Amino acid sequence: MLNETAIALRREFDLSFAAAWRTEAEAPQNLLAVRVGGDPYAIRVDEVGGLFVDRRVVPVPTSIFEFLGLAGFRGQVAPVYDLAALLGYPRQAAPRWLVLVRFSHPVALAFDVFDAHLAVTPERVVSLAADAPEDESPGRGVRAHIFEAMRTDDAVRPIIQLQSVIEEVQQRVDSARSTKER
Repeated sequence: MLNETAIALRREFDLSFAAAWRTEAEAPQNLLAVRVGGDPYAIRVDEVGGLFVDRRVVPVPTSIFEFLGLAGFRGQVAPVYDLAALLGYPRQAAPRWLVLVRFSHPVALAFDVFDAHLAVTPERVVSLAADAPEDESPGRGVRAHIFEAMRTDDAVRPIIQLQSVIEEVQQRVDSARSTKER
């Protein structure tokens, strides 16, 4: 009887480690719930270097329509781009929120509204088909930067991949430079 109790306790002890491992593997994904052009979106926290509100953006002359100007972040200057305009929405007058993107060099994106920080379980994040047809509605450029969506109890928020947005910005900047050098 003592031997059976010891075996049962050992099995329960071993299973407790397995249960803890499963729980950790299903750690919630951290997202920022934002609004761009009035529409709900999400941004992965691991792509964000900082979130700022009412930061002064100094306008700088440029041929790049989406470029708003320069702003200071923790002792460094970063270009700021209008996320709504980059996603195909009409350019916003003065978005309040700035997200500093984790990238090889500082770059910030401005957007309308920060709704909340969300921690969602992995099963609430779904992959989207890459071959969805484009449409002519505002925000039509967003599909190039959306590969997943987050389901909540009452809505679905597409997740904007910031690295993809910044890569497009870099291509536009490089194109503008090469045109100017000609």
